[in-house]
Amino acid sequence: MPQERRSYSKSFKAQVIAECAQPDSSITNVALTHNLNANLVHKWIRAYTQKNLAQQTAFIPVKAAPPIATQQVLPATIRVEVPHSKGVVVVSWPAECAAACSAFLRDLLR
Repeated sequence: MPQERRSYSKSFKAQVIAECAQPDSSITNVALTHNLNANLVHKWIRAYTQKNLAQQTAFIPVKAAPPIATQQVLPATIRVEVPHSKGVVVVSWPAECAAACSAFLRDLLR
């Protein structure tokens, strides 16, 4: 005649899991103390851990901070300093018009 499976209350399982969590305790020793198979106790601990993990990762609403004002980015410029007998000539030119800047400097330096 096959044996019926034993069932254990939630409070008993919680007690066994708590005993296993104590420092200097081994799951095998706790299982033997309660006449249980160590694999069964490991199974209870895994189920308990997964349940707690699922509860911890529940959705938590968060209020979003107001948007931070973005800093205005200045357009890139080409800046060239050319020494001259009367002083330094400084040319600032928009980078998107680099070809025109090149032509201007070519004509200036002839």
